[in-house]
Amino acid sequence: MSSDTDIRKPFLDFAGHNGSYYADVFLKIQKATLGRGHVNVTAMIGSFVWAALRGNWGLFVIGFVIDLITAVNLALVYKYSNAAIENADKAYLVARYEGWSQTHLIGAIVTFVLGRILFGWLADRFYAKQYEKWRTDHSVNNGVEMRRLVLGLLVVALIAPLLLYRTTQFAPDERTCIKQDRALAEGEAVPFKDRFDCFVIGEFPTFIWIDRPDEISYPRDDNGERVIKRTAPSADAPPVSLNTYVSQSIDDGISYLTVFYGFLFDGITNVLRGMLGAITSVFVGTPWPITMAVLLFVAYRAAGPRTAIFVGASLAYLALFGFWQTAMDTMSLVVAASIICVVFGLPLGIWVSKSRRGKAIITPILDVMQTIPSFVYLLPAIAFFSIGKPPGILATVIFAMPPMVRLTALGILQVPENTKEAALAFGANPRQLLTKVELPLAMPSIMTGINQVVMMSLSMVVVAALIGAGGMGYIVTEALENTETGRGVLAGIGIALLAMMIDRVVQKANTQNQ
Repeated sequence: MSSDTDIRKPFLDFAGHNGSYYADVFLKIQKATLGRGHVNVTAMIGSFVWAALRGNWGLFVIGFVIDLITAVNLALVYKYSNAAIENADKAYLVARYEGWSQTHLIGAIVTFVLGRILFGWLADRFYAKQYEKWRTDHSVNNGVEMRRLVLGLLVVALIAPLLLYRTTQFAPDERTCIKQDRALAEGEAVPFKDRFDCFVIGEFPTFIWIDRPDEISYPRDDNGERVIKRTAPSADAPPVSLNTYVSQSIDDGISYLTVFYGFLFDGITNVLRGMLGAITSVFVGTPWPITMAVLLFVAYRAAGPRTAIFVGASLAYLALFGFWQTAMDTMSLVVAASIICVVFGLPLGIWVSKSRRGKAIITPILDVMQTIPSFVYLLPAIAFFSIGKPPGILATVIFAMPPMVRLTALGILQVPENTKEAALAFGANPRQLLTKVELPLAMPSIMTGINQVVMMSLSMVVVAALIGAGGMGYIVTEALENTETGRGVLAGIGIALLAMMIDRVVQKANTQNQ
């Protein structure tokens, strides 16, 4: 009897109230004899209240979320039932709202029942883990304390009422709230509920209103020179939001650059067009038997016979389905963008690896370049370079360059320090250290960067077809516009084969070089 009491004492000390029950359960868990369907009925009924009293905040969150989902569904039942009553003269709205109300009622019942059963099933298992932590750290919550319940109810009070109110109301749209803000600015009376709804359950309130900026245009004077013309807004023109003001400022800045410095963008366009023309003449202008033979030879020499067979099968697919010309056009765009990425990305990667200032400057820029959605790159490309292949290449370069810079820097930074010290001990200067030691040892990482550049260039070139870049992407976008599913699927397979073909050749060549 004494031995049994000694075994159960830690469980009793930990659990406090109703300790005998938890001592039995914890012993079964330790012996792996607890039934798979065991449910803590008290916890199932108490839900997050039980978890708060016991100080298990992980279970508190689970229980609170389950009950909150149930409450939200019930609030939606109330919302749509009222909406059906208010629109009794519109049969189609009544049917819609009644259907939604029934759906949410079923959702509330299912969530409550299954959620409570799940909570009761998890309770003792989670509480046993809390006990194991308490055995080694007595600062872990144990026993039952009312102050924890007060804290839990405070969290509930901060979240639940506002969320349930938002659920029962139809949120005002942005235009309604803007009109309300203007009415308040003009001294008109607005009901408190309307102001509260716009401030709390509508979109984020507009705090900043700015006087409407001047409208800027760039007409020509008598001598044919461009001049800046500002047109002030009318006296009764309403103010604008911060978004509108900044957006117009950006548009005005782009217009200024394109009007007064268009020759720079035209020069870049001409360089890109010339470069692309030279590459295109190789891929597109060369007769297909020669191009295919050269590509197969390169694949064989760089990656071996198996990869060459795969490349041959992929090229045969493109040719047989009539994608040869557009595929070679896409290859031209990819090669042009990849060359630019490597030419500029390699030095930038070296700079990032060698200079703290370079890392501080380039890293945030790369973060932005990698996180902005690919379609956003098309906007500045169109703004400065109109439409066509040159802006498509530039958008592709912006999208695909970050891996080249990052992997080049990573490869150089991973060169062992003792290797660099040995080179310096033998009299190598910084240039020799870079070209003879660091770059050769970083070559696997650099080649991986080139591989990533090619893959990302190919994916972006397809998107750039939306601004006139052509290639395989044009076939996909055209099929999408005309709902030609079969043609789009065949073109998509062709793009995938192009990507796999390039990826296998580059990776195999990199492996053999290593």
